[in-house]
Amino acid sequence: MAHIGDRIRELRGNIHLDQLAEKLGVHPNTIRNYENGKRSPDTEFLAKLLEEIPGTNPGWLLTGEGARHRGDHQAQEGYVMFPRYEIQAGAGPGRLVESEQVVDFVSFKEDWVRSYLRVPRQKLALLNVKGDSMSPTMNDGDLILIDMRSDRIEDSAIYVIEFDEALLVKRIQRRFDGSVAIKSDNPFYEPEIIPKERAQSLRIVGRVIWTGKKV
Repeated sequence: MAHIGDRIRELRGNIHLDQLAEKLGVHPNTIRNYENGKRSPDTEFLAKLLEEIPGTNPGWLLTGEGARHRGDHQAQEGYVMFPRYEIQAGAGPGRLVESEQVVDFVSFKEDWVRSYLRVPRQKLALLNVKGDSMSPTMNDGDLILIDMRSDRIEDSAIYVIEFDEALLVKRIQRRFDGSVAIKSDNPFYEPEIIPKERAQSLRIVGRVIWTGKKV
């Protein structure tokens, strides 16, 4: 069965491996290992590859399904693509982190990303919200864009956190005694307090900076 390395090799075509590696800012052996299936490409590499070879269907590159080329290349000019991960952030009891596989890419206007978000593209990622504890701010099925540079807690901000092998999207408040309060926007959910000795295991995945409502 063909793997993503085969599709990377197919995209490279007659482009010399050293030439493509220089354009993408990686060592030739990195691409060689991807093509041979010895390593799996990260999202930054895939995003750069899609920019270097425009018109490529991200879904085909990731899964092998669908057409290799997008139907309308011009429609993508002025847009940048961010990876959407298979994992979901639980706005409720939490969802186990079973996989961090990229399932597709979503396009955003480049001008909007540059002037409004002001976050390097490599530090942004998309997840789906699961559950209703952050309603009405975020509902089940909504998309959230997170800034993965954020590793410090700011009051009133919403974060994606990893705790006890679950991925959660919540408001986080650090308390004076070292404990952490995890709060929901839905008033039917009570705040949870993580004591200081357990708060050390809480990991900030990123701060939510944009929400796309499910229609």
